[in-house]
Amino acid sequence: MADGSDGSLRWAFVGCGNLGSAILSRAVAQGTVDPEHALAVDGEEPRRAAAEAIGVRATSRAAEARGAANLVLAVKPQQFEQLAKELGRLDGEALVVSVMAGWSSASIRSALGGKVRVVRAMPNTPATVGLGFTAVAAGAGAADADVARTQRLFASLGGTCRVEERLMDAATAAIGSAPAYLYLLAEAQVAAARELGLDEAVAREATVRTMLGAASLMATTGRDPAQLRADVTSAGGTTAAAVRAFEERGFRDAVHAAMRAARDRAAELGR
Repeated sequence: MADGSDGSLRWAFVGCGNLGSAILSRAVAQGTVDPEHALAVDGEEPRRAAAEAIGVRATSRAAEARGAANLVLAVKPQQFEQLAKELGRLDGEALVVSVMAGWSSASIRSALGGKVRVVRAMPNTPATVGLGFTAVAAGAGAADADVARTQRLFASLGGTCRVEERLMDAATAAIGSAPAYLYLLAEAQVAAARELGLDEAVAREATVRTMLGAASLMATTGRDPAQLRADVTSAGGTTAAAVRAFEERGFRDAVHAAMRAARDRAAELGR
């Protein structure tokens, strides 16, 4: 199993947008990836400059990633077919780590020549501050050692879990897309607080600190969210009135529908 120990290219990061650059920069900062043996591939000059700033060689030519022991594919699903043409057939020793929604490992493997080992991963954007969470699944040709290597990479960005590949579309809904659900709630809370008379700065800080504190409380206590909600909800009190308003307007149904929609769209994007 190639790991680049002979001094060759160990890691190639193809696609250095928000998520790709977060993976690369934190992996370098945590010592998981040696920048002297890494390559960043992106068509936009500012992204290449950001990679070079942390000591990673950068290029706009995907073909230069050929021969890397490990390739991280962080492009949009719609861009993969063209990327596969640029990469061509890859050596069977290569480990390909895909963070693309939808694309199955079998399709990725086939598009890259049928020999590579594929592991799929679904991180989320809090990875940029080291608080991400990533689902990892063994794919076509992958061994347990490949999954372990991938989890070490994503541990640089926060927590990881292992799931079966058939559940990756669900992981996209529950992990990859999930920060947006909280941001949407935050938008609504800030707007409602403004409507109730609080100024913008107070409304925003109240929302941010409450979300951060509530998440920390859930993480540190390990208690079920329903229990924590019950602690705040006194019978006949203000929180009970708020929760009742949520429930009357189908809050839970809306969340379930949103996550099903994200899962189904991930499946549509795939091959």
